[in-house]
Amino acid sequence: MLLPVILFGVLGIILVFMNLRKGRHISGFQAGLKQFMGVLPILAIAFILAGMLEVLLPEEFVRNWLAREAGFRGIFLGTIGGMVLAMGPYASFPIIASIHGAGAGLGTVVALITGWSLLGLSRLPFEIGTLGFKFSLVRMGIGFPFCLAAGLIAHGLDLVFF
Repeated sequence: MLLPVILFGVLGIILVFMNLRKGRHISGFQAGLKQFMGVLPILAIAFILAGMLEVLLPEEFVRNWLAREAGFRGIFLGTIGGMVLAMGPYASFPIIASIHGAGAGLGTVVALITGWSLLGLSRLPFEIGTLGFKFSLVRMGIGFPFCLAAGLIAHGLDLVFF
């Protein structure tokens, strides 16, 4: 977590100095603050939900169904869970992090994120309406095995390296 903070901090300082030379730094701070204030309620609620979820998930459930030892079962559940996680990244990632913090295996978490990215069911009605049912069926049919494969690869790496 420290490396991204440092990288974003350095990038932010560079952008501030670039805008400072052009006299637009105040506008940049105001725009950033406006965006932050818009996202802050979502972030606060997402982190509260994530914390509650981490405490609420029974250890036995995580151990049997989501942990490294669950193997393919956890990866499959992660893919399905990602499909139904109908939220943007500000809400999804804290929840996914809480599932990981509760003891879910790396393969399960990778399958969860991949399923969320590739298979989100919340986008399906709009996609079918604009691109057609056949396109959506093909995309989902191709995406599902990729989510499982990503989870299996992460699971294998978890077993070998971690």
